[in-house]
Amino acid sequence: MLLKAWIKVNGIYSRYVKNERGAQALEWVALGLVVLAVMGAIAAGIGDNTSIGKTIISKLEELIGNIGTGGGGGGS
Repeated sequence: MLLKAWIKVNGIYSRYVKNERGAQALEWVALGLVVLAVMGAIAAGIGDNTSIGKTIISKLEELIGNIGTGGGGGGS
């Protein structure tokens, strides 16, 4: 009886451990938290109207401007 219960519990545990969908979801959640943290830092810098906020704004404007013109990047 105890052996059957152990086999059943072990099988359920193995299915959950080998399921990689949970790990992938966790990675997406972690990426989302990183993006939110960066956005929060930017908002804090912009909200205080400090030189850091102004620098971030100018770099973002430069980055967005380079997207349309194909600027930036390395290579020769």
